[in-house]
Amino acid sequence: MSSGQGNQGNPRRNNHSGGNSKPSARRNAQPRPSADPTPAEFWRIAPKAAVPARITPATDPTALVRSLGRPPLEHPGADRYLASVAQRAAGLATALAVAADILATTDED
Repeated sequence: MSSGQGNQGNPRRNNHSGGNSKPSARRNAQPRPSADPTPAEFWRIAPKAAVPARITPATDPTALVRSLGRPPLEHPGADRYLASVAQRAAGLATALAVAADILATTDED
């Protein structure tokens, strides 16, 4: 096979516009600084975070899911599955709030 026949069946693409031999402005632009932090920035001490607000558990975690109507899924029990996911997520969020000691207390406690 000769060197001119290596791309048989694949047309050669001309990526140059109008035979202009000037390099594009994009090639002459200044290189952008790296988005990666320098090691000194990465290992610096982070500023103190604000104290998080107290969290009150949802009384009905499925309310938002139900307000959207029936899900457009072909499974007959899809609404029950979505409701159970919402209830599980609310339970885990409450457990995390207890672990972080930011669960809001009620007057009944």
